[in-house]
Amino acid sequence: MTDLSHIAEEIALIGPRIGRRIFLDIFQSSDISHSQLFVIMTLVHNGPSRSSDIGKELKVAPPTATGIIGRLERSGYVRRVADKGDRRAVIVDLTPEGRKLAQKLRAIVVNRWTKILSKISREDAEKYLEILKKINEAL
Repeated sequence: MTDLSHIAEEIALIGPRIGRRIFLDIFQSSDISHSQLFVIMTLVHNGPSRSSDIGKELKVAPPTATGIIGRLERSGYVRRVADKGDRRAVIVDLTPEGRKLAQKLRAIVVNRWTKILSKISREDAEKYLEILKKINEAL
C-alpha cells in the first residue's frame, strides 16, 4: 500500500465518522431528512436554483429531486416560482422559514465544530482549516 493510499484509507474511516456525529446533532433538532438537508444546503450555497440543477448537485434523478423539493415545499421551507427567462422552467428558493431553518442548522454545526476544535490547539485548528480549504479547491 502506498503512503497516499494508506492515508486515504484512514481518512475513509475517520471522515464519515466525523460527519455522522456532526449531522446527528442536526437531525435530532429538526424534522428534515438527509436529502432535504442537502437541498437546503445547496440553496444556501448556490442561491435560487432550477430543480434540475439541484438534482445534478445531489446526483439524483429529476423525479427524485422533484419529490424532495415537494416535501420541503409542503413543510414551508422552499417555494417554486416560474423562471422569468424560461416559462418552462421552475426556480426553487428558500422561504423565510427555510432561511430561518438553515440559520438554525448552521448554528448547530458551528457550535458542534467549536466544541470539537476547543479540544485541539488553535494552531492545529488553523492548519485543519487550511487543509480543508485545499481539499475543497481540489474537488
